[in-house]
Amino acid sequence: MSWSDVLRHGTADSSLIFARAHWKQEGKFVWVAPRQTITAPTGEQYPQCVTVYFKDADGTVKPYFPSMDGMTEANDWYVGVSGQPPHC
Repeated sequence: MSWSDVLRHGTADSSLIFARAHWKQEGKFVWVAPRQTITAPTGEQYPQCVTVYFKDADGTVKPYFPSMDGMTEANDWYVGVSGQPPHC
């Protein structure tokens, strides 16, 4: 699947996780966190846009910024975790 598919499916179902077939390290995945409201230091609340997070093989989670290849060229995204078979 493409990056657009990941965003579309992940936004529709925030329980899905995605990986790329070319990721060689086990345990990596991304997910689309649902929209939420955040409170600024001023106490005002603002809507936060949908955010994609990346869980690295070392267990670190951070916002995900895919490479240009990951967004435009890659069609090897699948539902699942790197190093494990895709979920059907």
